[in-house]
Amino acid sequence: MKERIAIITGAGSGIGKATVYRLAEQRIRMVLNARTLENLVAVQKEADRIAGIPCTQIVCGDAADGHISAACIAQCFTTWNQPPDIFIASAGRGLPGTVITSNPEEWNSLIDINIKGLMHQLRHIGNSMVQQVATGRDCVLDPLDIVVIGSTVGRNISPFNSVYGATKFAAHGLTEALRRQLGPQGIRVTLIEPGLVHTNFQESAGYSRQWFDDYSKEVGPILQPGDIAAVIGFLLSLPGNVNLDNISIRPTRQAYP
Repeated sequence: MKERIAIITGAGSGIGKATVYRLAEQRIRMVLNARTLENLVAVQKEADRIAGIPCTQIVCGDAADGHISAACIAQCFTTWNQPPDIFIASAGRGLPGTVITSNPEEWNSLIDINIKGLMHQLRHIGNSMVQQVATGRDCVLDPLDIVVIGSTVGRNISPFNSVYGATKFAAHGLTEALRRQLGPQGIRVTLIEPGLVHTNFQESAGYSRQWFDDYSKEVGPILQPGDIAAVIGFLLSLPGNVNLDNISIRPTRQAYP
């Protein structure tokens, strides 16, 4: 595992940050991306401390920008002279409300990061990994992994969170289509769909704090970012001929969505 190179978008907080720390325990080299430089630097310092060696590089910018994922891949070559063999697409945002009640002025930015941004990321990393296969990489001995963080509302329709849910339905479709395209070439593609996770996601997206606290009490103990990171660490450790292509993970007491 320590010979592998990962790119993690959305690495400045939440699930992305927890995944960085999980992979740092295995001394996996990483390029970290997020929009806020201060957050990235803090995560980088902690990851290097956990690894005991400098193992990270940072690329600051919005993952909705089609050039950012290409810049992350280029950074892998600049620093280690190797392409990445792990890509964790964790960047995204939420939006409370439905088609009727949500703020339409927020729709474009939501679609830009959750759908268009994901498409750019998958396009760049997909092409990079296809090139690695074309040059003779043995994907059973040396796996290639693309992991997308979705949501349970991307498969289970929520009447209360339909606009955000629609973007995660799109993420589900894009990821599954990519799996069917790249799987025959030996490239693993995995969609992880978490339920309720305790991060700053809800607060930064403008969800009601009272609703979140009440629902957390109802279905808790809820998931922690490290729970998702542990699942990612497990699936990355599997032999290259084994692909957990879709993982739904919820708090045990969360029946729906």
